[in-house]
Amino acid sequence: MKPVVAVLGAGNGGQALAGHLAINDYRVRLFEHPDFGEKIPIIESKGGIELRGSLKGFGRIEKATVNAEEALAGAEIVYVVAPSFAQKPIIDLAGPHFGEGMKVIFIPGNFGSLEAAKWLDAGKAKGVLLGETNTLPYACRQVEPGIVDVWGVKTKVLMAALPSKRNKELVQAVSDMFPTAIVDASNVLETGLSNLNMVVHCPTMILNTGRIESEKGNFRFYTDGMSPSVCKISEFVDRERIFVGKALGLQLQSQIQWLKETYSLKGETLYDVLQSSNVYGGHGADAPKTLSHRYLTEDVPFLLVPVASFGRALGVPCPVIESIILLAGKINDRDFFSEGRTIERMGFSSVRNGDVAVRLTEGF
Repeated sequence: MKPVVAVLGAGNGGQALAGHLAINDYRVRLFEHPDFGEKIPIIESKGGIELRGSLKGFGRIEKATVNAEEALAGAEIVYVVAPSFAQKPIIDLAGPHFGEGMKVIFIPGNFGSLEAAKWLDAGKAKGVLLGETNTLPYACRQVEPGIVDVWGVKTKVLMAALPSKRNKELVQAVSDMFPTAIVDASNVLETGLSNLNMVVHCPTMILNTGRIESEKGNFRFYTDGMSPSVCKISEFVDRERIFVGKALGLQLQSQIQWLKETYSLKGETLYDVLQSSNVYGGHGADAPKTLSHRYLTEDVPFLLVPVASFGRALGVPCPVIESIILLAGKINDRDFFSEGRTIERMGFSSVRNGDVAVRLTEGF
């Protein structure tokens, strides 16, 4: 019998995943935080979620609710599909209802499992296996509550457990249901450092500041907004990310290679790869309308700040990344360096003598 699945978070990705699992005959409960629960009655009235585009079909949802206990009752697999800043509010409500043997996977994690280990320990949740992926399986947008346009499905995602000694157990538990191939990552630092939103979104936002404010999103972000010079800066960010990963013992894939393999694209430079992609450039104007968009307010503190924090601790210079963090904060009147996921917030008191590797392998 197929396991009961709870999807926590009813945004673009959460609805796409819930709908896709339901189409494939899984019993799916969809939860949204009450503060953002206005879409739940609409999905309930429709009886499920319709997928359009690269995926087509209607998935009947067993329960759509703002009650975490209802969503989690009897669930074996739990997917937390929410922006990084929403992870803690969701876990605060859901954590008390996590049961022995549940597998809780953050999609994408953005190092969230590291903080969640502390949140759940404080809540005395025992016997829960945490994990995360580097990205959503889909490129998608909600048309309206209960209808999602799926532009493309990735050929693979990275997944790791916390502790990483249980990676195989986690991957085996979800591989049959997961919508795309799973690559067993070394640990949850590899999944976090492999989320390329930080590389593509953040430089492009900063370098298109004038255009975003004047045109209010009326251009194609990944093609019109990613000119050869913008792509060059993005590639510098990518190199710094890779250097930090190397200092942590990780061999990270470059953004160009990842994009080519994930969406079967071609090209020698980032600019060439993106210009040839219908997934990124084939659906009209899609740029953010403001600079308070999550491409900065999420991807800077929860992706770039962790890279810079490890870079500082390991003595790996990240001048381009640090510049983008500083500028994004000044634009938004925020201090992303202090708000973001630093090594301390992720639970590391030091990065010396293999401390990081041991804690990732054995758990906190």
